[in-house]
Amino acid sequence: MSANPELSPTEHIERLLKTVPVDTPRHRALQAALEFKGSWIRMAHRLKTVEQSELWEEWGYKSLKAYCKKELQLSRGEIRKGREGFAWLESEAPELVSAVTDEDSASGPARPVPDIETVDQLARGYREVREGRIPRKTYEDLKQAALDGERSSHQLRRQFKEAIPEDKRERKPLDPEKHFRRALKAFEKALEELEEMQEEQEDPDAALTERARKLRDEMSQLVAGEG
Repeated sequence: MSANPELSPTEHIERLLKTVPVDTPRHRALQAALEFKGSWIRMAHRLKTVEQSELWEEWGYKSLKAYCKKELQLSRGEIRKGREGFAWLESEAPELVSAVTDEDSASGPARPVPDIETVDQLARGYREVREGRIPRKTYEDLKQAALDGERSSHQLRRQFKEAIPEDKRERKPLDPEKHFRRALKAFEKALEELEEMQEEQEDPDAALTERARKLRDEMSQLVAGEG
């Protein structure tokens, strides 16, 4: 069965669970995988404790980042998503946090915890609301749909982006050098094709190939800042 790219890993597992007989090896494996997908909250909770008490210093690390990278094998992106995602859950869905992080709780949360990518998109959407770029109603509707398992991270990313009015969307500054690099790459490919075609012809146009090579060299110098 191929995975639907519109579904998050958690949602994909949840759908499969509904089609697999209960109390079978396959069902138990899927259930374990679902619990694993939600375990990022426990990690984020532990990480918050370490950060607040600066425990990483006692363990011989110079910074929280160094501790996470060397000991926990977490990337900078994973650290950010974990911290921001946990902060979002504490603010917007505290019942999920308490159900997962409560050591004395025998039962898990009433509904599955969204995977970290979904929560990351919700946290981004929340920031857009605070910055006045997305209506609160739009955010609340998408938030509820995501918590109900009706939106994947891909869908949230697209719908939050579409909800931002055109005049409030961030516009990346133009990067002429980047465009020149792309143009140079495309031109080099075209030159290679031209040279191959010339080799196959009985009477190749050597002057055309030479002019193309000179133009390629000029573009290379321009990209390198030597022009």
